[in-house]
Amino acid sequence: MHRPLAALALLALSFAPGCGDEAAEPGSGGPRPDTLEEWRRQRAERDQRVWADERLAGEYEQSFVAVWDELLRADRDGEPEAKLAAFSRISFDEIRLGSLQAPEPLDHGIALRALGEPTRSLGPAEWAAWLQGLWQEGYRLVQSDFHHSRFEPPRDGRPARSAVAVAFHLLDPPRERRLAVEGTLGVEWSGSRDARGNPVPSRIDATGLRVQERAGAPPFERILGFDWKQGRRRSRLHPVLVYDLDGDGLSEIALVGANRVLWNLGGGRFRDEALVAQANSFGETAVLADLDGDSHPDLLAPRVQGDLALYRGDAQGRFPDAPQIGPAFEEPLRGPSALSVGDVDADGDLDVWLAQYEPAYVGGQMPSPFYDANDGFPSHLLRNDGAGTFTPATEAAGLAEKRFRRTYASSFVDLDEDGDLDLVVVADYAGIDLYHNDGSGRFSDANHTIRGDRHLFGMSVSFSDYDGDGRLDFWAAGMASTTARRLEALGLGREDRPDVQAMRMRMAFGNRMYLARDDGWREPDFSEEVARTGWTWGTTAFDLDNDGDRDLFAANGHASGESTEDYCSNFWTHDIYDGRSEPDPALDALFAEEGAGLASGRESWDGHQKNQLLMNRDGKGFTNVAWLLGVGDAFDSRSALSDDLDGDGRVDLVVTEDHGVDGEVLHVYRNALEAPGGWIGVRLREEGGGVSPVGASVVVRTPERLHVAKLVTGDSLMGQHPTTVHFGLGDSTRVESIEVTWIGGQRQVLRDPEPGRTHAVAPPVSTDTRTASGRR
Repeated sequence: MHRPLAALALLALSFAPGCGDEAAEPGSGGPRPDTLEEWRRQRAERDQRVWADERLAGEYEQSFVAVWDELLRADRDGEPEAKLAAFSRISFDEIRLGSLQAPEPLDHGIALRALGEPTRSLGPAEWAAWLQGLWQEGYRLVQSDFHHSRFEPPRDGRPARSAVAVAFHLLDPPRERRLAVEGTLGVEWSGSRDARGNPVPSRIDATGLRVQERAGAPPFERILGFDWKQGRRRSRLHPVLVYDLDGDGLSEIALVGANRVLWNLGGGRFRDEALVAQANSFGETAVLADLDGDSHPDLLAPRVQGDLALYRGDAQGRFPDAPQIGPAFEEPLRGPSALSVGDVDADGDLDVWLAQYEPAYVGGQMPSPFYDANDGFPSHLLRNDGAGTFTPATEAAGLAEKRFRRTYASSFVDLDEDGDLDLVVVADYAGIDLYHNDGSGRFSDANHTIRGDRHLFGMSVSFSDYDGDGRLDFWAAGMASTTARRLEALGLGREDRPDVQAMRMRMAFGNRMYLARDDGWREPDFSEEVARTGWTWGTTAFDLDNDGDRDLFAANGHASGESTEDYCSNFWTHDIYDGRSEPDPALDALFAEEGAGLASGRESWDGHQKNQLLMNRDGKGFTNVAWLLGVGDAFDSRSALSDDLDGDGRVDLVVTEDHGVDGEVLHVYRNALEAPGGWIGVRLREEGGGVSPVGASVVVRTPERLHVAKLVTGDSLMGQHPTTVHFGLGDSTRVESIEVTWIGGQRQVLRDPEPGRTHAVAPPVSTDTRTASGRR
């Protein structure tokens, strides 16, 4: 699913966000090109006629590309002094700096300072001397970002102007501090060019920046970096499943793509073994759950030959036998991307929703229309007979109409609180689709309940209570595009495709948060604070500091090359207009030609982004603290999962680093934050012929509030969270009860449970017509 075909030799394009036309260019005044040369000529003509201001913006952007590239080169060469030299050589006439204002205290010793009056202006020599002074004091630049978010071309004697979003992450070893300097530079251009031919700024206004700082060691420590090599080549690891296989209370980490499992030995230690005895090559999704009703977790995984394999688990959490293969699909699986399980028809076993993803660009096709594409590989609803044998039931369940979404995540979850499992589908080139279950496993479209905008390049979804009102909300990961914002400000677009311009910023907005309200799902007032995390893939929600509210981690970055020169402008100005759902050999050749820089690793596409950790401010907004707390890495990330892996009452992080065709690396971060609040955990178990934990609701009551969670699968990109839920309690010292409602309505209550420990809750043995194995 995530590997390029030989024609592209390009992972970046196989993942690309966005798509293309439905038809042959209505109103364009000319036929659709048939040859590579015609495509080249047409694009060159449009660059001059339609996109001239954007191409000019790209020329001005080269000034910042050159600086950023030089900083990255210094990192690769291990020459920190070269970073100082790169900043000292920036060409300009004048730069304006603000003075640090009084600090605004945030949690965990973080201080936020704005820059303001008095301001001062520095010339090039004064700037170089000021930087030298910072170097001598011990400051070291570790990471940087430059994104050209707005451009005004020169007009009527007025110089060109730009807005450049920047971020600088620094270490201050003498004072044991980390600093994050972020904001927007205002740039007025001089009209002259430097020795490399790049435009030279006349004035740079840096007075709008702000500084976050924190003293002390970062609380998140990377305790494991794991990859698996077969011969000389690093293996793919995805999907990554976090699950307590042996029932000892600590979660293992299953790396299905490499057929490995990291057995949790406690204390942050793991032992690596083979996952299944009958190895195979798997797709990039899988799920662990009791699918045959014997109370042991099974592994359900699509294989690269296009079928679905069930590996039955034993009491030790191992998979010793050959798999059961089935069912038969109308066509082989070609892009399995998400597996969600749940008892959708109330018969006591877990049914399956298997979604697929068709990559853009391959064969010269693009999703169409790019904001509502339903032209990919089919998804499937599979009904379980109770013994782990599945029967296709997509049409009978009412899920056929939009089954061709290009899906990355999907989950069965009770959204309308009526006791049955609804379905949330998160798709690239479309956004969110909600379906309500009538209780018997038949679904109806519920998109009308979304009162906000449902459009985004959807990648993953995290369910939690983000505003602390005791109701389940959700946050869908998308892709925030600087290039799209720049085009919007310039007012550029093709006259023959007004629909593209109308949907451009709706799709490029980024992530979207939906808060539960009586009349449906609404986006919060602080929606932009959680929207622009970058090109976001996997996400996970957890209480990083046990203060009682849910924080968010976003795994970012698409394709990082040697240069930060970005393919994104080409995508937004041409690819989404020119592509169609059907293959096009001539366009395929053009995609390969124009993507050659990406294929070779010379260029980037939204590369060198940093992971973000959004700290919840009591349900009123979020602040990125990833660099200050130690998880703001700049590698291209994919899966993100959270769990208290060492059982110390603090939730840890699992993140994968993507190297394209060169496989992945797993990173495990231990959370050692001195959290201010208490905590309590609930571990739901599969045992004794009861029902599965999947789909269960958990409510923790304290005298002050309700804490809620639901057990879901299929939410995180190419990953699975465990059947343990963790609640930070904040200032609460007493827990009145833990309430667990299993799917089907059975309810258990633990009165006055002890905080500071994880409570294991097994499902009640059924007294209805189920057998002891859990089947009817």
